[in-house]
Amino acid sequence: MADAMATQIAGLLADSDLEELEEVVRRWVLEAPDAQSRHHYEQFGARLLQLKTQLSSLPTPPSRDDLEMAVDMMLKLAAQRR
Repeated sequence: MADAMATQIAGLLADSDLEELEEVVRRWVLEAPDAQSRHHYEQFGARLLQLKTQLSSLPTPPSRDDLEMAVDMMLKLAAQRR
């Protein structure tokens, strides 16, 4: 079972268009509690937007389950790098 954050992010990737996702990222950045979090959200958001752009160019988008699994693995790898 995927992490709850992975499930939410996969939902954003699967169910939002690029403009909606850009708005979500803007909100994260604006509502960040401090400068370090803001920077983190900016970097993470930029990568999500790149991923969304690439996914949108595929002839067949990945399933939500595949997205959840991929995002879950990415989050686990990122946590190990800390």
